[in-house]
Amino acid sequence: MFRKIALAMIMVLFLTPLSMAEFASDVTILEKKDISRFTDDQLIDVYMNTVVEIDANKSFHATSGFSAKEFKNYKDLLKYRLMLLVEIRSRNLELPQF
Repeated sequence: MFRKIALAMIMVLFLTPLSMAEFASDVTILEKKDISRFTDDQLIDVYMNTVVEIDANKSFHATSGFSAKEFKNYKDLLKYRLMLLVEIRSRNLELPQF
């Protein structure tokens, strides 16, 4: 009985860090004075990267997690979606309703 409990505790101790892994954020938080120096394009790009980072982290923590490659691919896809939305809005187009 003790061996089963000990084995279960060891499994929890070693497997928990794998399932709760975190990825370092790609976003650097700047001061207001630094933000004000951005060009319009830089400001939009930094904003999109921040939105992607927030959404990717929410999804990562709401699921059992992604591998490092899956996490990067997911963030790339979120960024691509935002870039498409920016272009659609700059052309004053409407999004298709589903």
